Amino acid sequence: MSLFKLCVANLVTLFWVVVPAVMGANIIPQPSYVQEKQGTFDLAHNNNILYAGKHPEVNQIIDNFMEQVLGDYGLRLQANKSKKAGILLQDKKSLNEEAYELSVVANKVVIKASAPAGFFYALRTVNQLILADKNHTLLPCILVKDAPRFSYRGFLIDAGRYYLPLKDVKKAIDLAANYKLNRFHWHLTDDQGWRLEIKKYPRLTEKGSVRSNSAIGTWDQYYPRHYDGKEHSGYYTQDEIRDIVRYAADRQITIVPEIEMPGHALAALSVYPEYACSFYSSLDLMAGAGISDQVYCPKPQTFRFIKDILTEIASLFPGEYIHIGGDECPKTSWKQCEDCQALIRKENLKDEFELHAYFIQQVEKIAEGLGRKLIGWDEVLEGGLPLKATVMSWRGEAGGIKAAQLGNNVIMTPNTYCYLDYYQENPEFAPLAIGGFISLEQVYDYEPIPEALTAEEAKHIIGIQGNIWGEYVATIEKFEYMAFPRLLAIAEVAWSQPGNKNRELFISHLKKEFSFFQKRNVNTCREYFRPRIQGGWDSEKGMYAVTLETICPDADIRYTLDGSEPTVESDIYEGPVYLTENTCVKAVVTDKDNQILEAPTVKNFLVNKATGCTYTLSTDAWSLDWYPVKPTLFTDGVQGFTPSNYEWAAIASGVEIVIDLKKNTTVSGVRFGTMVAPINSTLPAKSMICYLSKDGKEFRQIGESTFSYPVYKGEKEIYHNYVKTEKKDGRYLKLVINGQTELPEDYPYPNALPSIALDEIEVF
Repeated sequence: MSLFKLCVANLVTLFWVVVPAVMGANIIPQPSYVQEKQGTFDLAHNNNILYAGKHPEVNQIIDNFMEQVLGDYGLRLQANKSKKAGILLQDKKSLNEEAYELSVVANKVVIKASAPAGFFYALRTVNQLILADKNHTLLPCILVKDAPRFSYRGFLIDAGRYYLPLKDVKKAIDLAANYKLNRFHWHLTDDQGWRLEIKKYPRLTEKGSVRSNSAIGTWDQYYPRHYDGKEHSGYYTQDEIRDIVRYAADRQITIVPEIEMPGHALAALSVYPEYACSFYSSLDLMAGAGISDQVYCPKPQTFRFIKDILTEIASLFPGEYIHIGGDECPKTSWKQCEDCQALIRKENLKDEFELHAYFIQQVEKIAEGLGRKLIGWDEVLEGGLPLKATVMSWRGEAGGIKAAQLGNNVIMTPNTYCYLDYYQENPEFAPLAIGGFISLEQVYDYEPIPEALTAEEAKHIIGIQGNIWGEYVATIEKFEYMAFPRLLAIAEVAWSQPGNKNRELFISHLKKEFSFFQKRNVNTCREYFRPRIQGGWDSEKGMYAVTLETICPDADIRYTLDGSEPTVESDIYEGPVYLTENTCVKAVVTDKDNQILEAPTVKNFLVNKATGCTYTLSTDAWSLDWYPVKPTLFTDGVQGFTPSNYEWAAIASGVEIVIDLKKNTTVSGVRFGTMVAPINSTLPAKSMICYLSKDGKEFRQIGESTFSYPVYKGEKEIYHNYVKTEKKDGRYLKLVINGQTELPEDYPYPNALPSIALDEIEVF
């Protein structure tokens, strides 16, 4: 992207010329302009705050700030009407609403802003400067001029899957506000529950908020699915909604309520089934992740029902947006519904996709009549009919690019960068997540304005959002683990100009934030303080290399290779560690005082004659999840594990795998891992035939085995099979792996093509 294009595209709210921030300013998100000076301001002796401007709301902001610093640091500040106060807040009309200026000199702190938001953000910056001082009393002398890059800086809480108590929602709002996020996207309804009171339709919460149980494990871990047998319920009364709206507004956060339609609507249709395509006397809520085929039927009475609901929603949430979802809407029931087919003919629509767009158009008219703007996920564009809606681009960036080119405003939230319910550390040991993998650095490095857009089109990118979906997030502790610290990276991407971003600086600033999280009893992900262990073949040295790294600044890594627990006396990592045999690597991070910061990270590596070798497949392997299949997956030295599919791939029965052992090698046996997972239509391998060749053309059979397995017990399970071969020499090892040709009738998809799950191939 050209510098000119970046500058034009980023003039969302910024009006200052961007001057790179000084490297030492310990502030997240990084301000637009920072100038550090000599000296400090002592809050313990200059603790009076004065605001005499025209915005009475600022007094509440000051009260909240004083309460926070008292609770966090024991620092007592007081509001004062004397102009001799050490901290002065002054109106400056020329600044935009979210901008501020902060000047700290030895005897005075002056904050200037034009609106409550600017004063609020300035005090958030002051709070971070207090945190950075080890005694929490001194502010560095500094000049900050700051304004956000994007006007929409959001985070999502999914209460539809699991109700989150009001106090926990408030805690999440407090944490987000500390990093200048300003939109709380509240996902309140889904196939698993309805979470807000609608006076006109009481059954939505009387019954629609209650499900009899919840699914256990990943979507493919058990078959049949396992359930906890525990009722899950909860909803927010309208009085509670008003309370949380006020609470958020006091922290400059506007709530964007999401009421899902036409799909993800089973919670409503389970209690008002007359608004589905076919009348069912009973529809049960979903207990786990998934998508129901039951969706709203686009008939007049349905739109009256929706209008009634949105009318109450608009009375509760004063923000400009109502989010109506619009994503993942199966068309099955519409294709079978006489009313839907008649409507398609009447409105001269092409198909069910245009019917979907027609549905969104009707809801958009309702929202406009209520004085609200519509937001929808990028599927709202699929029908091709014109909409004014703001689009949330979640399936990558393609939807956002298309929307911006059409002239729609866009909020970027691609699942490849902004889905904070994905794993952030090694899935083998991390708390259960829905899948995927997005590291802290990946989030931070995201650039929300795609290069495919012109400068004019880029103006339609109004912000970015981090999403913490709730399929596997049942508590505030799990929410915090998934969100922090990655949500801070979202905040900096949303606020800071690209020229001011610095990943190394951001990561160093994070260290102080963990002390803040500790004060607030926030259950953060601690991967920051743990080593990352990776293994791979070093082709230059012809050996298997293990690398250790940590993003924690001013830290060492100590490790062991014999399975023992690392201590402060263990070897310090200084470069790649080379392995010649199966090895259990354990490592810890130690700080500058040689204190161990977290429990050890553990990783087992398999090193054998196949490790690091290339191979070819007669038919392509495919992913069992959304992880890409690595070209070295079967010989990378890492075994698969469950319940994650991270180190697994599926192959067809009868596939031939030819491994190039690099040189003539003595082969006496082969071992591999296989797995049973009915929901993935995978069965363990039935047999393997081994062939060996010196030239890759003429192969001779050297071994064959068939395998038997215990009776399937309902859970995904791994088996390790060994084939003893004749002891022969050769360079090219061909393995023919056979599986079942048909799936059992009691499998969920008995007519599907069976596959074999495979992880690591070992050669002896």
